[in-house]
Amino acid sequence: MFAIHQTLLPPSAIHHSLFLPNFTPSTIYALPRSSLPDAPEVKVVGNLVVAGGQDIRVFEIREERAPVLDRREVNGGGDVGEAEMEELGDSFFDSGPTERAPVRYETTRRLHLVCQHQLHGEITGLAALRTIESSVDGLDRLLVSFKSAKMALLEWSRGDIATVSLHTYERSSQMSTGDLSTYIPKLRSDPLSRMALLSLPEDSLAILPILQEQSDLDLMHENFPRDVPYSPSLVLSLADVSPSLKNLQDLLFLPGFHSPTLAMLYSPAHTWAGRYHSAKDTFALEIRTFDLSSTGSYPLLTSVTGLPSDALYLVACPAALGGVVVVTATGIVHVDQSGRVVSAGVNAWWGYTTSLQNDRSSEARKLSLEGSRSIFVAERDLLLVLQNGDVHQVRFEMEGRAVGTIKVDEQSSSVPPPTSIVIAGDKALFVGSAEGDSLLAKVEVARDEAVVQESKVEEKPYDMEVDYDDDLYGDSNIPETNGLANGIGHDTGPVKVSLSPYDVLAGVGKIMDMEFGIAATDQGVRTYPQLVAVSGGSKRSTFNVLRRGIPINKRRRFNELSHADRVWFLPIQRQSGQKFRNIPEAEQTTLLLSSEGSQTRVFALSNKATPEQIGRIGSRTVAAGPFFQRSCVIHVTPTELNLLDSDGKQLQAIYSDATMSPIVSASISDPYVAICRADGSASLFVGDSVARTVTGTSFTPGAESPLCQAIEVFSDLTGIYRTFEASASSGIDSARLDGPATASRSTAIRLGQQSRMQLTQQQIKRLQDEKPAISVEAGTAESAMHANRGTQWLAVLTRAGEFQIRSLPDLAIVLQSDGLASSDPSLTDDLVDGVPVTAPDEEADEVKQMMFVPIGRGTPRPHLLVLHASGRLNAYEAQPRFTLDASRQARRSLAVRFRKVFTQLLPSTAASRLPYHIIPFSNIEGLSGAFITGEKPHWVISSDAHPLRTYGLKQAAMAFGRTTHLGGAGEYFVRIEDGSFICYLPPTLNTDFAMPCDRYEMERVYTNVVFDPPSAHYVGASAVTTAFQMYDEEGEIQPGPEGENLIPPTNERSTLELFSQGSDPWRVIDGYDFDQNEVVLCMQSVTLESGSLPGGYRDFIAVGTGFDFAEDRATRGNTYIFEVVETVGSPEQKISGWKLKLRTKDPARNPVSAVSNINGYLLNSNGPKMYVKGFDFDERLMGLAFLDVNLYVTSIRVFKNFMLISDHAKSIWFVSLQEDPYKFTTISKDLQKVATVSGDFLVQEGQVSFVTTDRSGDIRMLDFDPADPDSFNGERLVLRTEYHAGPAVTASKTIARRRTTDEEFAPQTQLIYGTADGSITTVVAVRPARFKRLQLVADQLVRNAQHVAGLNPRAFRTVQNDLLARPLSKGILDGDLLAHFALQPVKRQREMMRQIGTDAMTVANDLQSLGGFW
Repeated sequence: MFAIHQTLLPPSAIHHSLFLPNFTPSTIYALPRSSLPDAPEVKVVGNLVVAGGQDIRVFEIREERAPVLDRREVNGGGDVGEAEMEELGDSFFDSGPTERAPVRYETTRRLHLVCQHQLHGEITGLAALRTIESSVDGLDRLLVSFKSAKMALLEWSRGDIATVSLHTYERSSQMSTGDLSTYIPKLRSDPLSRMALLSLPEDSLAILPILQEQSDLDLMHENFPRDVPYSPSLVLSLADVSPSLKNLQDLLFLPGFHSPTLAMLYSPAHTWAGRYHSAKDTFALEIRTFDLSSTGSYPLLTSVTGLPSDALYLVACPAALGGVVVVTATGIVHVDQSGRVVSAGVNAWWGYTTSLQNDRSSEARKLSLEGSRSIFVAERDLLLVLQNGDVHQVRFEMEGRAVGTIKVDEQSSSVPPPTSIVIAGDKALFVGSAEGDSLLAKVEVARDEAVVQESKVEEKPYDMEVDYDDDLYGDSNIPETNGLANGIGHDTGPVKVSLSPYDVLAGVGKIMDMEFGIAATDQGVRTYPQLVAVSGGSKRSTFNVLRRGIPINKRRRFNELSHADRVWFLPIQRQSGQKFRNIPEAEQTTLLLSSEGSQTRVFALSNKATPEQIGRIGSRTVAAGPFFQRSCVIHVTPTELNLLDSDGKQLQAIYSDATMSPIVSASISDPYVAICRADGSASLFVGDSVARTVTGTSFTPGAESPLCQAIEVFSDLTGIYRTFEASASSGIDSARLDGPATASRSTAIRLGQQSRMQLTQQQIKRLQDEKPAISVEAGTAESAMHANRGTQWLAVLTRAGEFQIRSLPDLAIVLQSDGLASSDPSLTDDLVDGVPVTAPDEEADEVKQMMFVPIGRGTPRPHLLVLHASGRLNAYEAQPRFTLDASRQARRSLAVRFRKVFTQLLPSTAASRLPYHIIPFSNIEGLSGAFITGEKPHWVISSDAHPLRTYGLKQAAMAFGRTTHLGGAGEYFVRIEDGSFICYLPPTLNTDFAMPCDRYEMERVYTNVVFDPPSAHYVGASAVTTAFQMYDEEGEIQPGPEGENLIPPTNERSTLELFSQGSDPWRVIDGYDFDQNEVVLCMQSVTLESGSLPGGYRDFIAVGTGFDFAEDRATRGNTYIFEVVETVGSPEQKISGWKLKLRTKDPARNPVSAVSNINGYLLNSNGPKMYVKGFDFDERLMGLAFLDVNLYVTSIRVFKNFMLISDHAKSIWFVSLQEDPYKFTTISKDLQKVATVSGDFLVQEGQVSFVTTDRSGDIRMLDFDPADPDSFNGERLVLRTEYHAGPAVTASKTIARRRTTDEEFAPQTQLIYGTADGSITTVVAVRPARFKRLQLVADQLVRNAQHVAGLNPRAFRTVQNDLLARPLSKGILDGDLLAHFALQPVKRQREMMRQIGTDAMTVANDLQSLGGFW
C-alpha cells in the first residue's frame, strides 16, 4: 500500500528567535504613509526571525503611536457615550470641547509578518551576520543551522529570503562515527561577524570564517571563488586545543574583544546527585581567543575550575560589566575576565550541590532554574525567566570596578513559558514559547529617586602623581551630577525592571492530546465534527476547538432574497436611512439591489426586519456601486450603464447599445467606471462631480484599446502604490541607481568597516540618499476634499497576457508584466523597454476575474486576487519597493512588487452550474477580505502576524454581501442551500491558523481529553502539581531533607473533570480526585456490554492510571470505569445537570498505560501484560484472557477482531482475539527494536497496512504478507517504507474517510497526528496509479524547484537504518513538497508535466482529492 503525508495545521511552536536590526529594506527606508488623515505614522524598528521545527518566519517590528483608551471606554463605552449624547441634545456641534481631556497617545509595537517558509530540515539555531556585502546594501544576513550538521547563509532579496550558500558537515568523521544520541547542535556567531561556529559530536567545532575586509577577499586562494563572503570552513577538535576540553555544555562569543573570544563551559568528569559527597563541582570554564588569521592559535585568557555540577548554560555579560554568567539549577555564578567568581544561590539546595561560597540573601526566593532563560536588559540588570514564565530581576551590585554581590528580586511580571528569549530593539523583548502564544514585551524600567542637597566640592592642590586608572577610566574625584547643570543630583535607588505586553503572537504549541467530537449548530438541528487539541504543559493548558471551516451562525431569515443571484448592499445617503452611532456613516447600508434572473429589485433598508421594495429594474445586474460621494448609484446591466438616484430612479443613461457584445464584468470606483464585454473589448467612464454627469473616455490615449481578459479600477488608502520617477528626468546618475556599482561599492565597503554590528547613522543616510526618487501625488483641492478615496489606478490584463497598471487620471503606464497570466511567483515592472506582449499563449489559463482587495485585521494589506477559468485562485500581496531592480527606467515605474503568497485550486464538478465569483468585504468583526461564492465557497482572510488563509463552507453559496442595516457591525447576508439568512461571525472565532478554531485558556494543565457520545460532553484529565510524598513498603510516609529554604520535591496528581457544553463551554461542572501520586496515563471512550440497555451495549469512560513512588518502591496502577449521567434536581429547584459516576475501580500490579475495547470487552495493559475483561452487571471487571507482551505498551488499536499493540522499546505486535474459549493469538510481530509511540491501521478498499510512529518523528509502514520470503511464513511483519515526518508525534487518531456523505461504509481510513511543535498532520492511502504519477511529480520538484536554504527534500525524508542496504523511502509521498507544485509558474509546470506524460490539471485534481481535513 502507498500513502501520502500532509500537513493540515503548520507548526506554531517557537524554539529559536533572533532580532536583526536591518534584515529587510523597510528598516532603512521609511514605509509609505497612508492617505487617511488620521492614519498614524508607522516605523519599522527591526526584524524578528523565529523558527520552530521546519518552520521559519520573518517579521517586521512596527512602531506607531496609538491613542490610549479612556477607562470609561474600556469598561463600557456605550453607556458613557449615550449619556454624553443626551447632554449634547439635538445640536449637531459639540458646545463644550474645552472640557474634554486631551487624547493621550502611547508608543506601541506590533509584529507584521513578511514571509514564512517550510524548510526541508529541522532548524536547530539562528545567528546574525554582517558580510562584506552588508556595507553596500546595509542589510544583515541570517545564518541557520540544521539537525544534520548543516549551515545555510540567507539574505533578503527581491521581497523574499534568498540562499547565499549551504555548508554541510554531515559527512565529517564526527557525524559518521560519533555518538549522535546526545548531540545537541549549537550555533554561535561573533558579535562583530568575524566567524560562526557550529558544534559537532565528539566535542568538535565547525568554523566558518566571515570576510569583512576587501583585502581579505583579494587574498583568497585561486581555487576558491572570490565572490563569496567567507573563507573555506574547517572542523576543529577541541582536544587539539586542550586535552581537558570535553563534554561541552555550552559556548558563546563574548563582546568587547579585539579578536573573536569564546567562552566554553564543559565538564571534564561526569557526576550525578548520588556522588555529590565524593565528586561535585566538576564543571570548568575557559575563555579563549580564536585567531584564524595568523597562526591559528587559541590563547587561553581565563580558566576557572570547580564550578557547580548542575550548571546549565552561559550568558554573555555586556562589555561594561565584563565576564560571563553561569546559570545553574540552584544559583547564579558570575566569572569576570580575571577569573574572580561571585555566586548567589536561589534556594537552599545550593549547599548540597556545590562547595562555592555564595550570597545566601536570595535563597528565600526558592526558585528552580531548570528550563529557565536569561538575558541582560541593562548593563547590570539581568532578567531571569523561569520555566513557568515567572520573571525575576537579577541585579549585579558593584564593589569598585568588580561585581560584589548578586541579588535576585521578587517576581515582577509573568510571560509565557520560554524556549527562547531575545532583545527586540530598544526597550523591547521577545519571549518565544513552544507551548502556546509567544509575547513581544515592553521592558519597563522604574527607579526610586531621592533629591540630594547641593554640596561643595573640596578643591585639591595640583598633583603631578599620575593615576593610571584615572587615565583609563576617567577621574574618580569628579562628583556625579547625573546630567544636572546645577549640581543637585538624585540619589537613585535600584532599578526595577518589569515586562508589559506589546503584541501577542498566537500559537497552538505542543499538543498533549486531541479528540474528535460532535458540535451542534442551528439550534441543535445540524451537527458537525470538530477536533479538540489540548496544548500547553508547564503552566496552563489551552483547548483549541478546530473546525473544517467557518461556521454559519444565523441571526434571522431574509426570505425577501430567497431567489437572489447577487446582491449589493450600498451605503447611499438617503434622508430616510437609519443612523447608528457605532457604525461609521460611510458603512451604513441603506439601499439594496437584488439581481434575480432577468430582473433586479430595489429595496430601502431600515432597522425593520422586512425591507421595503421601492423599485424594479427589468434586467439583471452585472455590477452596482455608490457614486458621486454616495449620493447616487452606478448600475451596470449586460447592455446598459445608468446613473440612479438614492431611490433607484434613473438620472442619466450613460451607455446603451444592444448591438455590441454584452457586458460581463464591471468595476466601480468613484468617479471611474470600467466595463469589459464578452468579446474582450473594454471601456472607461469618468464622472464629473460638478456637472453630475458620466462620460466615456479611452484608457489608452493615442493608441487602440487592446482586447482584455479583465479590467479593474481600484483605489489605494495604504500609500503603498507609489511610482519611481524616470531616470532621465530625475537627474540621478546610473551609479546611484545601480547601488552596487564599482565606485560606490568600494566606498561603501570602506565606510562599512566603522561598524560591523549594525548600521551607523552615516550609512543609513547614504543609503537613503541613493534611493531612487519616488513620486508622491501633489495635494490638490479635489484630493483634499476626497482624502478618504486615496490614490486611484487602472489595472488591465490583455488577451495577449500583458498585465498593465495605469495611474489615474493621466492614464500613464506605470507597470507592465507578462507574469500574471502565467502565475509567476512575483510581479514587478519588468517590461521596462515598453515592448508590449503581442503573442498570446494558446495554452494559457484564462483569467475570469481580477480583484484588488485589502485583506487583514486592523491594518489590512493590499492584495490582488486572480481567479482563472480552471478554478485556480492566486493571491498576490502588494509589497512596497525601495530600490530599482534595473539600472535605468525610461518612464515612471510602480514602486510595488506583487508577491504570490497563496494559491489554491477551487473544487468543481462537471455538473456544476454555479460559477465562482469574488466579492470583497470590509470590517466584519474587524476582518477585511473576500468571500468567494460558488459550489464550494471560501472565505479569504488574513491578519498582521499570520499569512493569508482560505476557509471553506460545507454548502454552496449563491449570493453574499456585508450589511449593517440592522445595527450589527459584524453581520453579513448569505444565500445558501438552506435559504437566505443574515448571519454573523462568532466572537470567539480565531482565524490566525490554517484551521479556524475557538480557543479557551484553562487555569490548569490538562494531559488527556475524551468525548462521551451519549451525553455530548468532554471529559479531561488535569495534572495538579503537589508536594511529593515518599512511602515505604508498608505505606508509611518517609520524611526527606528538611530546611528553611529547600524546594520540596513535587509530583503530579491527576483529577478527572467534566466540562459543560452549549453557550458556556469548557466550564468544570463535576470531577473526581485520584489518590496521591496517581496520574492518568490513558483515557478513552469505550463501548462495553451492558444489560441495562435494550441494545446490549453502553458507552463508558475508561481511565488507566499509574503511581509514581520514585525509585525505592515498585509502581502500580488502576483501571477506572466512569459514566456521564444526567441528574434531575428536586421539584423545588427544577435544575438538572450532568455528573461523573464511578462504576468500578480495578487495581493493577503495574501501570495501566493503554486502554481500548473490542466486541464489547475492555482491553487494558498491565505492565508487560495485556488483559481482556468483561464488565459484569455494570459494576465490576472480570478477566477473560491475558497475553504476555513487551516492556511498556504505548497504544492499543482495534480493527474488527484484530489488535495492534505498540511497545515503547519493541515495536508492534499483530494480535487477534478468540471468544470461545477466550484466547489471544499472536499473528505476527516486528522484530526490530523501535521506540514506538503509536501504531494504527491504514485501510483502503480491502487492503490494510500498519503505520507506526516513534520518538524520532519517523513513520514506518509495515505489511502482513505471509507470501513474502522475508516474513518467515507471516511470523514477521515486513517493513515497506520508512519516512521522516519531522517532530515527534504526541497523539494519533484514526477516522473514517468517505468520498461522499451518502456512503454508509467508509472505503478507507485517515490517520490524524498531533505533534510536539503544534502541527497536525495526516496520512492517507493512495492508489498505485495515482501514487506513481505523483512520485514522478515529486522527483521533478526535487530537481527543478528552488528550495529555501538549498536543502534536499528527499534527504530530509530519508531515515537512516543501519540494518538496510538502501533506505526504503518510496512508499510515502511528501505532501509538503507536492504543495510547491501549485506555486510554480505555469510554464515550469508544463515543462515538468511534459517530461512525465501528464498535465498540470490532472496533478492538481489528484492533490485536491487527497487533501482536505476530515
